[in-house]
Amino acid sequence: MAIPADSPLARPEQIQGNILRPFGGGHQAFLALSFANDQAGARRWLAGVASRVTGTAGVPPRAPRGETRLAPGTTLLNVGLTASGLVLLHPETASRLAPYEAFWAGPLGPRVDEAGRLTTTPALVGDTGRNDPQTWVVGGLGVPVDALLTLAAGDEETIREVVRSELAAATGAGLKELHTEYGIVHRDKDDGHRIEHFGFADGISQPAVEGFPDDEARFSSPGIAAGEFILGCAAERRPQSWKQRPVPARWMHGGSFQVFRRLEQDVPGWWKRMEEFAGPGETAEDAAARALGRRLDGKPLAKPDAQPGQENDFTFADDPDGEKTPLYAHIRKVNPREDTVFRDRNHKMLRRGLPFGPLFDRERPDSVKRGILFNSYLTSIEDQFEFIQRRWANNPGFPASSLAEYGRVAAEPPRIDGLDPVLGDSREDAANRLPAAVVEEMPKPAYGGFVTTTGAVYAFAPSLPILRRLAGDDDLDG
Repeated sequence: MAIPADSPLARPEQIQGNILRPFGGGHQAFLALSFANDQAGARRWLAGVASRVTGTAGVPPRAPRGETRLAPGTTLLNVGLTASGLVLLHPETASRLAPYEAFWAGPLGPRVDEAGRLTTTPALVGDTGRNDPQTWVVGGLGVPVDALLTLAAGDEETIREVVRSELAAATGAGLKELHTEYGIVHRDKDDGHRIEHFGFADGISQPAVEGFPDDEARFSSPGIAAGEFILGCAAERRPQSWKQRPVPARWMHGGSFQVFRRLEQDVPGWWKRMEEFAGPGETAEDAAARALGRRLDGKPLAKPDAQPGQENDFTFADDPDGEKTPLYAHIRKVNPREDTVFRDRNHKMLRRGLPFGPLFDRERPDSVKRGILFNSYLTSIEDQFEFIQRRWANNPGFPASSLAEYGRVAAEPPRIDGLDPVLGDSREDAANRLPAAVVEEMPKPAYGGFVTTTGAVYAFAPSLPILRRLAGDDDLDG
């Protein structure tokens, strides 16, 4: 496809790395920083760090399975700035950022729900109960995060060294360290594919970006318009009944919003639940496959004979009642795979997260804290990340509610599918927000409670030229 000359996609080298092409590497770190309300110090720091930020062209191509793309000693860097950080650097950005409601309010701010009632971001996305921001280790109550650095390296010694170096540069300019978190890629010992702590193959359902040919588009991933991930690019067509997205200022072109979340996983609790729901002659792995919609090796229940590289080449169109893949399965809840019914092409994200903590050994269970450092890039936090959390994962009527509109399942009585077993509420939390009749009707395996939010940051990753301009005095709109 022809790329317009004025599209940011025509100059991908000016887009920060880790967006179009993921950093990879066996080790990553996330540094949350405060500008300490010091504009001069923040600009001085940004002028230095901007020279070290990695562009798309600086990210090495994907390595063969089981290998890291980053050689020992190699480091990569991405910088995200929150609404408070951007406004401190350049107050004139406020009027351009305010229309982006979720970003402007942040993970803790006031919001308005569909009924026009005043609420908060935590209430909208389910960060209540065990997920309450009062317990967060980053992005919660207290000093707000102004900048979020994402660092990658091929070995542990290098990631530790670059973290020390970046923290020294930040504190030397007067910034304050709020939180540092290390992530590590875990791989299956047999075939080398990436896995998360529950034991499932990870990173399979990544969308490809139209107009950016790259070797990251694996597993038969669908091509999605670049404007769903990069501001200033053409996006997917949206129904006229949907709310229009804000028009980005010119200086926002080539940038992407970033959603970072620290999610702790209760791995012993997960496998105990899976053992309880294993039927006669089944294993806990069979119950876990129903909960996720895939086997541990990534093979989808919808296409158990999928060949390597084809693990994403399927839909649920022939399974409206969930006989092969339960309607509550995680992959149906967050990726329903039929745009005609679900308009899911408008809700994709580029996910760049990885685990933290040591890999869980089911033979030697422990209570060490471990989980996922969720990290994604997108152009509408409301339509993409928050929509999936609110309308799909934690909606007991989804996907049957949408299927009923197209005559795929009976509309009456309304079907109760349950909650996402991975991301959804526990039964206790669900009982606090849903009618008792709905809670009682949900399938017993269709509850979550095994993933707890312990931190969140909404940031914006500007293009490389704009990062440098943010460090200066010139008006961005000038």
